[in-house]
Amino acid sequence: MLPGDFFGESGLTQVAYLGPHFDPDVFVSYAHGDPRHVGESPLKTWTIALVRRLESQILSLDTEYDALQIWMDEQIDPTAQLTEELRSKAVGSGILVIVMSKRYLVSSWCRDELEWFRKQIQERAGELGRVFVIRAQPTDQAAWPDFLRDERGYAMPGFSFYDPATGLPWGWPDLVETDRDLVKEMCRLQTALTKRLRELRDRAEKRSQAEAAAKPATTSQPGAPQSGAHRIYLHAPADCEPARVEIGRVLTQDGLVTLTARVSVEGGLASWQQESGARIETAKRCEALALLRPHDPDRFVGDLIDIGVDERARIADARGAPLPCAVLDNTGASMPIDVAPFGIEHFDVSRENWRGEFRRWLDAARPKRAEASA
Repeated sequence: MLPGDFFGESGLTQVAYLGPHFDPDVFVSYAHGDPRHVGESPLKTWTIALVRRLESQILSLDTEYDALQIWMDEQIDPTAQLTEELRSKAVGSGILVIVMSKRYLVSSWCRDELEWFRKQIQERAGELGRVFVIRAQPTDQAAWPDFLRDERGYAMPGFSFYDPATGLPWGWPDLVETDRDLVKEMCRLQTALTKRLRELRDRAEKRSQAEAAAKPATTSQPGAPQSGAHRIYLHAPADCEPARVEIGRVLTQDGLVTLTARVSVEGGLASWQQESGARIETAKRCEALALLRPHDPDRFVGDLIDIGVDERARIADARGAPLPCAVLDNTGASMPIDVAPFGIEHFDVSRENWRGEFRRWLDAARPKRAEASA
């Protein structure tokens, strides 16, 4: 497995870039090589080096993909026998990457399991292009499974990583030596893969929000959202944006919609007032306010007073109902201030059961808000 190291210090459960919609983000299917070979086969060594290089290039340039999870089994040849674990990983993945070789074409995965995977992706409307084919050596494309050659675009087969003159993979056998052709093709693959991952994430999030918004309304109390979506305003300082996005995805998995007002802030009182106004306007349509705790204690106390107390009171006036507030803490450090006197709940998101506790707190807060609005 090639995991993205996300939230390693906080103890927060790692969620894939496409989580909670897909997990892992990318599943790599490849043949290990000569079945009689003892130890590491050259084909396996070359493939692992290629995938590691791809992952390294993606993570080196863009923090957006810090949570990226590329999954491949280095111990068991997944093309020999698809275990329940591998089947679960494959069907849950956002993108399947196939390293096509002559050995792959005679594998049981290629004979039997690709048909199973084809059914999985064809049942998901609008999810074309979820299979990438890396050509490790020249093969007869007519021998490929039908759906990999489907003109409707189920697969993206145009990434060649072999020398057309010799038929050997570039950098064979260990990818220590590379040439310009490999570098160019790797950059092309990197661009296409990251673009597709972003498209899948955006589409899945929009679908999730639309489904939540389409649910029947559960209350008509003043200040409550008029759709069935449970909206949470999630605030975090600008430099905590990756953590805010990650927490938002976790809450989305639990059927909650997180909102955040983002404006261009250049500094100064006018900019701060503009950001505050946008935050109040957005938060008054939410069921609760959640403050993501930064590591800086002074900044946290400032946000707590400015947003969790002062702005929250103004939001309550604007919506005609109290606004429950919570601190989501992934720092692992003791609190610099007791938030209970401010009517604010504290949740340690490194705890395994924090999501259930947060949802129960949110459900319990609704009747209190309704009583105060009556």
